[in-house]
Amino acid sequence: MREQTNPRCDWGRAKLLRSFHLSSLVVCVSLAAALALSRQALFAAEPRGADAAAAPAADAEQALVLRRGQRFAQLSAPPQPPEIEGEGAHPIDRFIVKSWPAATDKSSPQLCDDATFLRRIYLDTIGVIPTPQEANRFLSSGGTAKREKLIDQLLERHADYAAHWAPFWEDALASQSVRAQGGILTHGNYRDWLLASFENNRPFDVMVAELIDPAMPRRKRAESEDVLGSKFAIEYVRNEDHTATLQTAANIGQVFLGTGMKCASCHDHFENAEWPQDRFLAFAGLFTIEDLERIRCEAKSGHRIAAKFPFELPGAPESVPADLPGRLHLAAQSIVDPANPRFARTIVNRLWKRYLGLGLFEPADDFRADVPASHPELLDWLAYDFIEHGCDLKHTIRLILTSRAYQRRYDPGLEDHFSAGGKNAPRYFRSPSLRRLTAEQLLDSIRVAAGGKFVPAERAFLDVRSTALSRALGRPASRNEVSTARPDDAATVQALELLNGRELHDIIYQSAVFIDAAGNKDPRRAVDRLYRAVLNRPATVAEKNAGRTFLQSASSNEDGLKDMLWALVCSPEFQYIK
Repeated sequence: MREQTNPRCDWGRAKLLRSFHLSSLVVCVSLAAALALSRQALFAAEPRGADAAAAPAADAEQALVLRRGQRFAQLSAPPQPPEIEGEGAHPIDRFIVKSWPAATDKSSPQLCDDATFLRRIYLDTIGVIPTPQEANRFLSSGGTAKREKLIDQLLERHADYAAHWAPFWEDALASQSVRAQGGILTHGNYRDWLLASFENNRPFDVMVAELIDPAMPRRKRAESEDVLGSKFAIEYVRNEDHTATLQTAANIGQVFLGTGMKCASCHDHFENAEWPQDRFLAFAGLFTIEDLERIRCEAKSGHRIAAKFPFELPGAPESVPADLPGRLHLAAQSIVDPANPRFARTIVNRLWKRYLGLGLFEPADDFRADVPASHPELLDWLAYDFIEHGCDLKHTIRLILTSRAYQRRYDPGLEDHFSAGGKNAPRYFRSPSLRRLTAEQLLDSIRVAAGGKFVPAERAFLDVRSTALSRALGRPASRNEVSTARPDDAATVQALELLNGRELHDIIYQSAVFIDAAGNKDPRRAVDRLYRAVLNRPATVAEKNAGRTFLQSASSNEDGLKDMLWALVCSPEFQYIK
């Protein structure tokens, strides 16, 4: 085994890199008139104001679900998927193919092969590559529905599915393992709540209401923290002062409405006329006990802006309660209201972006009226379908994953791109976009590749430490601000950490290589098994031959295999989902 000091920088390793470099990889009729229920009738079952906090907790969740059905029944159904030829009956593909330019060769965007699909679907559903046994079982199986069966099997791995979602939502909620950091308050720790919610596939609107509405039965209660001699409540909705209230409103608008409002906190939004300051202050007033004062660039006006939800919700109550629990209840119900034009569209867009690399609207945190979605009819249909199925995340995820749009082969010539200077440029989704593995996906997958098995108790997201490797791979050192996307650019610090970092070295070189062919008389078989374990595909003839040559020159088969393992996990083919 090589010395641990400067473990990568030698001529043999450079030669290895050259040898093993891999290429980058209830349709409803409109019932508005017939069902024009009065606000009093529609919300009769809904406790208001102080009564909301006093109502039995379970009633709040039941009322939310009941209201969802009532409000959904008043929506007009969106246009149905168009009829097309030759692409099957999947509704998503009918929208997508219909949008392709007339000159597009419909036979050009091909489905990916089984090995590529296998690796992609494991990383996208449970966040880790398959074990060799899992890969061999799928690749050797037959049947036309094998992909759909695998999707269902992976979505039924509830704990692994929840663990994969946890880092994204910890970033988005600014969830911290401590209540205060350096005297600065956090929003608290939501990991256990997140894991339980996703493992049980809780309806998404119920989850969001649980973060905001004090009447919800599973809401995480506030914790007390002493900071510099003062007691503060640590919870998701922070409203201890004007600034904290604005930050809460901006965070909720960004994450759950896909709307960037923060710029309008102290002046009219410079780049989005949709958001004058007063509109944002009215929204923020729902998260505190009194209407907020207009403070423009630190200059107080003495004028307070009446609290109001920023989007029109036909039939919803307009009066704002005078008590804080009542305001938070109203805020939660307004946000998740099926008539809210942003809520359902934002989450289905996040799902689309998560699995295809680009959203139907971009940026995903800047949903705005003057920048249309690439496929507005598809966005509307997915949002309607999501609500119709009870805000079931797994339903929409399965819908996306079973589409040909998701299962297409990565083709850099057909790949879509987005830039701030070309917001209205068309996107066709003839190819998925290249996506870099997150820090958690990468570290968990390296351990599976090295050990040949998946150990859930060793998942990277469970480690609260911030290390040089995790930071280089894009995991935030501290979640002081909300974030719905990790950086995906390549940087020198990543290359240096992968080349010379102690953490990756120890993961690889202090692990027991599981390849039982290490002592096999045919080194090419060991090379093939290593490729299957790391890249989830067979090695090509050229790769087998190059690997045999390298192993024969190594001091031992074990050392040679570990060097090859390091080279493969540093390759673009391993570090990207394509």
